[in-house]
Amino acid sequence: MPRPRQADESWIRGLLERYEGPLLAYARRLCRGDLERARDAVQDVFLRLVRAGRGALGDDPTVWLFRVCRNRALDVGVR
Repeated sequence: MPRPRQADESWIRGLLERYEGPLLAYARRLCRGDLERARDAVQDVFLRLVRAGRGALGDDPTVWLFRVCRNRALDVGVR
């Protein structure tokens, strides 16, 4: 049985593999095509995910991830 930290790392890695591409495409649209700002936004999404933990996401992480991504992309897109 995996230790809790290993399980969290595996869970986060799985979310990163599944959602990084779609989040990056979404953030890039919100950042008016600026790939670097979009990458910054998506990186921040996953940093916040690590801090928030599983409990913050509920049953479906999609809503949380895209909401945080939207907010971050809009924040970094106006610089």
